[in-house]
Amino acid sequence: MSDPASSRAVISAGCREAADVGAAVLASGGNAVDAAIAASAVQCVRELPWCGLGGDGFALVSGSDGCVEALNGAGAVPRALATTPIPGGTLPRYGPLSISVPGLVDAWWRLWERHGTRSFASLVEPAAALADDGFALDTAFTRALDRVRLATGPDDPFVSEFCDGNGSAIGEGFRLPALARTLREIGADGRSVFYEGRLARAVVDTLDRLGGLVSAEDLLEHSSDFEAPLTIRYGSAEVSVTPPVSMGWVLLQLLLLYDRLEGRLIDDEADRIDLMVRCKHAAFADLGLMSRWQEAADVVPVLNGDSVERWCSRISEQRRSQPAPVAASVAPAAATGTDTTCLSVVDDQGLMVTFIHSLFNEFGSRVVVPGTGIVLNDRLAKQPARVGQSPEPPRFRRPLHTLVGYHVAQRGRRLVGATPGGRGQVQTNFQVLRAIIDDDASPQAAVDTPRWLSGTPRLPDSEDLLFLEHGFPDGLDAELARRGHTVADETPADADLFGSCTIVGCCTQPTGSLAAADHRRGAALALVEDPDDSGRPRTRKEIP
Repeated sequence: MSDPASSRAVISAGCREAADVGAAVLASGGNAVDAAIAASAVQCVRELPWCGLGGDGFALVSGSDGCVEALNGAGAVPRALATTPIPGGTLPRYGPLSISVPGLVDAWWRLWERHGTRSFASLVEPAAALADDGFALDTAFTRALDRVRLATGPDDPFVSEFCDGNGSAIGEGFRLPALARTLREIGADGRSVFYEGRLARAVVDTLDRLGGLVSAEDLLEHSSDFEAPLTIRYGSAEVSVTPPVSMGWVLLQLLLLYDRLEGRLIDDEADRIDLMVRCKHAAFADLGLMSRWQEAADVVPVLNGDSVERWCSRISEQRRSQPAPVAASVAPAAATGTDTTCLSVVDDQGLMVTFIHSLFNEFGSRVVVPGTGIVLNDRLAKQPARVGQSPEPPRFRRPLHTLVGYHVAQRGRRLVGATPGGRGQVQTNFQVLRAIIDDDASPQAAVDTPRWLSGTPRLPDSEDLLFLEHGFPDGLDAELARRGHTVADETPADADLFGSCTIVGCCTQPTGSLAAADHRRGAALALVEDPDDSGRPRTRKEIP
């Protein structure tokens, strides 16, 4: 949907329940940040496999004046990791050693302190009520539960915390009373209870017992940071992204390379995708620079003229050399579950925010803080043991995040957005923004267009295998193979490779909202319309 009547207050969120709660906050007079906090809290209940109180979050906030600020809500690597021997030199995929300091609750609090207008408790209460009352399991949630039960075994604390007494099949009820109590405790006492109070002690006690490294000191010194976004000019648009440790700079590099190589002039779809994928390979080749992310200046030079020109020369030569055709390849068994969720909100004053948050992989570390409903993240999964060994303060010990939020200002319209998808996030955003900026596509049309993905979203899977979503023209796969790309001969329908975008915005001529919600994973729109006869604002559900 690109123009929901004359309403300017609209939310796009990863699940229907979050969209409805966010719209209710807007209808009651709350602003976009109020709605984002409330909706994000609901996602921590309804989308528990992919986000939660033990995870991290990033935000971009754009004021009605168009000024943009970023919030880095990532937690630091535990200090003890610097002196702890790790067998094999790589941190495990699951378990207590994969956990970094959770940043989400502090991110909510910092956003609320800076922009909130409603009481913090009132914003968290709808999520607590949903956790208390429960909800019906859907296919994605049920499959996620089945996978974690199979991996952990029947005696694991995860099972007793979440599965005992709950339904397990699609349509059955699922309640989270312990999480409801925790949410109300956070609502009443704020961030302090999570980082230095009872919940902090519960987290540390649990990890001490299991051999984890996050300490009371790690929690106490955590703080989210408001930062300036990274911004470039792309065509007639100004594009801003969340700065490091977010991978937003990779999205900017993709746009710069594509623009410099005159991709904006290409009409042929095969030619366009060929160039876009080659730009992706170039940008991802520079990811190693993130080991020096401690100061933004160590990363931003990747976006300067010399670096871009060097890559442009290489890509131009690749496209001239006519590489040998490549045979189609059988797609690997891609992991299901996008492992992140997001939302985007604009209010009737033009304040807008996009918020993206995650446990990292599905159900994070699978470590539960008993009696709290808190699942802790696995942000350090498969990281080298040296990660975060800088002696600097916590803000310099944060690991790389794939989470990205963006803001676009172009010809009287502004919009914000994000998508889940691991390392595929920047690729999905690249394709959607190209369509919006270059083709003047509505956000919904850009979101609905079939997508490609180069490499599966998670390491160590191949960076070169090219997936094409169903809906592209016949013969496109063969043409891309002729140009030297290794194209998967089949993309599993349930592989969940192509993201789930949420986008909102506003325009001045004509005045109104812009919005899109992705059909790929059940994202939903909800709008606040003009008051009814009683003078009360109305909310309306929209499913694209």
